[in-house]
Amino acid sequence: MAIRLKKGWKYALSVLLGLGSLGGVLYVVGWRRIFAEMQALGAMGIAAVVGTTLIAMVLWILCWWIILRSYGIRLPLRRVIGARLSGYAVSYLTPTLYFGGEPVRALLVVGSSEVPTTRIFATIVVERFLGGLSMIVFILIGSFYAITSPRISATYKETLIAGVSFITFWIVVGLINFAWNFKWISRLIRLLGRPFARWRDPLERAASKVSETEDEIHRAFTVHWKGTLLAFLVQTLATSFVYVRPHIFFHFSADIWFTFPQLSLLFTLNILVSSFLWLTPGGLGTGEAAQIGIFRLAAGSAVSSGGATAYSLIYKFAETILVVAGILYLVQRGIGRFGKARRGAASEIGGPPAD
Repeated sequence: MAIRLKKGWKYALSVLLGLGSLGGVLYVVGWRRIFAEMQALGAMGIAAVVGTTLIAMVLWILCWWIILRSYGIRLPLRRVIGARLSGYAVSYLTPTLYFGGEPVRALLVVGSSEVPTTRIFATIVVERFLGGLSMIVFILIGSFYAITSPRISATYKETLIAGVSFITFWIVVGLINFAWNFKWISRLIRLLGRPFARWRDPLERAASKVSETEDEIHRAFTVHWKGTLLAFLVQTLATSFVYVRPHIFFHFSADIWFTFPQLSLLFTLNILVSSFLWLTPGGLGTGEAAQIGIFRLAAGSAVSSGGATAYSLIYKFAETILVVAGILYLVQRGIGRFGKARRGAASEIGGPPAD
């Protein structure tokens, strides 16, 4: 109970931080200017923003479906769509981007198939890992242009190099670990049993289940490599729709055409900001403040502060459609039943459920 209360306070503080940050941005930039930029987008522009956001989600769902099928897991398409949307919604609303909703996604489909829970988790890890690889492709291109750009100061370049190196390092480590099945994660869990002798047995059980999951993930790069390659291509296509977001918005709102180097730099900076500054639900407030600086670095005076803020808010509106759909599905499935499944799955992987 105390842990839940503590988490509730943390979430409430993050919401207040987001609202406060957003209020500060609206005050400094001017809400009328921001609203004018949104109006300039027009009906066609709004349709393009919403449409490309939905297409990206369709491709993300298709990527996971391909991985599931390559593993021989047959799930109702409605369940796959609902679970993917629910996982996205939880990740989006949790002040920790990318992985907050993945357990939710897994637990929503565990009861729909007779395959082991570890295999279900493996498909999700593979899908998220392929997403990371597809981002790295665009990030490395953006980093090259950023490093060679005279517009960016040496200090920003050093920060960019450090951030990109950090993300790339862990993606490469994950690729090596999973592709060659070194089982570094399960080994690390077992090593923790030495200094924490009291938890040795639970850690050993957890390590065994994690090891099974690592075996399943390894199969994606060996037995199911054709399906994994196809899923990666679909994931890369989905990432490309995120990549062109600035071009879509500002083409309709201000008839601005970004160059390839500018889009690459914008994408890279946005990924880095999302990775380290997703401190509020949906990046509310912090995202809008960051966009002003990002567009100033990549586009100079071509994009105003009002335009950068409007860009961030309009895409949040489009993403909220997906978030609402995911939450509605989660509610429909029954949060009470989900809690029971959560405890059951936690028992299966060898450890107590998190509160």
